[in-house]
Amino acid sequence: MAVNTLPFIALDDWKEFWKSKDAEDVTWAQADADGELLRQFGVFSLGTTIIIAREGQISYRDDGATPYEVLRANVKDIS
Repeated sequence: MAVNTLPFIALDDWKEFWKSKDAEDVTWAQADADGELLRQFGVFSLGTTIIIAREGQISYRDDGATPYEVLRANVKDIS
């Protein structure tokens, strides 16, 4: 699941971006209009990626653009 935490960027724009990367297996959610989620996870830059394992701990974090292949490998590691 990916969460769009930026209310000024339309969710459909993110979906189209990931489709262009052949990443159509992403479930999307729109959240965090007040920025609370960003503060809780210490997100200070656009493109931050955080993968949270089923147990609730952060298993991967990248504060820049993360290639899709890296995302898939890290998700596969925890599934």
